[in-house]
Amino acid sequence: MNKIRDFLKGKKTYVTAAIGLLSALAAWADGQVSGTGVLVAVWAAVQACTIRAGIATEVQKAQQ
Repeated sequence: MNKIRDFLKGKKTYVTAAIGLLSALAAWADGQVSGTGVLVAVWAAVQACTIRAGIATEVQKAQQ
């Protein structure tokens, strides 16, 4: 279990964003959401990744 935790350190947000994008694409392919819905999902994933990267950068700066 510790190996999995170590592997996922710093990657959980990106994995979650990727799963969200895949889900949105699957829903679009099935006709459950429109293209706009997929764009909203892409935008949300990009925002999550950007915020995560910004937080990591600021934490690293604060530790120095």
